Amino acid sequence: MKFAGEVELVSGLEQFRAAISSPGASAVYFEAASNLQCKQISPILHTLSNKYPSINFLKVDMEEIPTVASAENVRVLPTFKSYKQGSCLKEAVSPNPEELECLVRHYTS
Repeated sequence: MKFAGEVELVSGLEQFRAAISSPGASAVYFEAASNLQCKQISPILHTLSNKYPSINFLKVDMEEIPTVASAENVRVLPTFKSYKQGSCLKEAVSPNPEELECLVRHYTS
């Protein structure tokens, strides 16, 4: 179980589907530990999770859990997707920090 302001590491497809279907909005970060751009943007995700605790932040490592990335049709890293009640609302591929914050802020209320 995660608490507000934390990023939840996804460990499987079932957990992912349950998390994005939970009440409220979810911001999902698809990454690979070996990807340099992912390493650079990962700290920003943690900052945003503290700044916007009403958003459910999730992290999916494509190398560890390829089934989730495949099910969500993620091909380029890093990719961020926002979900509400299980539906994907918006996607951003390789966003800069300002674009990422705008994506997250839009779903706070």
